[in-house]
Amino acid sequence: MNSSSGLSDRELTALSSVYVSCLSLSLIGSCSVFIASIVKRKKLNEQAKPLIQLALADLLASLCLSITALLNFLSAGAVRSSEVVCSAGLALSLTFYYVSFLLLVVYACESAHSVQGWREEDERRFTHQDSRRRRRLIDLLYVLVWTVPVIGYVIYIGTVSFPMMSLIPSHQASNYKQSVWPNARFCNSCILFLHLHIDDNEVCSTVDLKHIKYIKIFTFTSVLSVLICCTLMYWRLQVKLRRYDQGGVRRAERIWSSARYMILVIVLCWTPALVLIGFSFACSETESLFPLFIIQAVSVSLHGFLNSIVYAWRRRNFREAVLGERMPLLSYTHRAFFDQSLRNDAEETGSGEN
Repeated sequence: MNSSSGLSDRELTALSSVYVSCLSLSLIGSCSVFIASIVKRKKLNEQAKPLIQLALADLLASLCLSITALLNFLSAGAVRSSEVVCSAGLALSLTFYYVSFLLLVVYACESAHSVQGWREEDERRFTHQDSRRRRRLIDLLYVLVWTVPVIGYVIYIGTVSFPMMSLIPSHQASNYKQSVWPNARFCNSCILFLHLHIDDNEVCSTVDLKHIKYIKIFTFTSVLSVLICCTLMYWRLQVKLRRYDQGGVRRAERIWSSARYMILVIVLCWTPALVLIGFSFACSETESLFPLFIIQAVSVSLHGFLNSIVYAWRRRNFREAVLGERMPLLSYTHRAFFDQSLRNDAEETGSGEN
């Protein structure tokens, strides 16, 4: 095999195995939160809606990525139009990851708005009509969070040039020179971000270079935008808590400590992907970046698993609500959404019963 043709067969198998094994954790974590939130939605109250949608987005993203990774273990021709399934599956997994990103921003917005609304206004001025109006606005926002990425996916699928290599008979393909097909398995491998470094000088008919550039730019800007938005919103929330709460310094530090884990999940899961995308703009080497591919595969695959821990199972009030104990996740009071959604164990121990 030509060393410049990409990753070796052994490396491709190892990379696919990493995806399948790590994605299984995300499937378990997201599925557990999704099922628990549906079954206990009455006890979870308003928190059920964002948790169900976030878990569903992570579950679908992990499921699509798992299916595409499993394609690499099948023999050639085992799946009809496998190249089309691969291209559509990888794009669909990224679509659900984008939905998850937007849901994280909406979650941060709801948290920040609750403090701004309920801390600065008297509770008696917060009428039922205001609550319904705000709820309708949030519901519309959730609809847009799902429809906009799906519309983008439909446009992508409608414009992408699917490979025609599978339509070439095997006896004709064998007549091609080895220089034309330097590494057929590398070109046909269905692995996220694997073909980012392919440029116009490399012959790989299964890759649509135009859409590869689109995926690089859009993913890079999306991750950075979500990271910046969530960081700014939680930081502003900390400032507001310091300003309006009595003894708000200690309370703000506890809230920021919990929000920090949410931001840390985005950083840990997507920084390797950002670095990999950044390298793709600077060089066309692939084989030398195999360790980075492994790190990126682990981090992205664990996105749903870490979200399920940080947004659900790590929170004591979620566990108590799901396990049927005394405390609902959001009681019927005008208490800040963020207070209930991000209370850590230290705060709950000190506050006692609500």
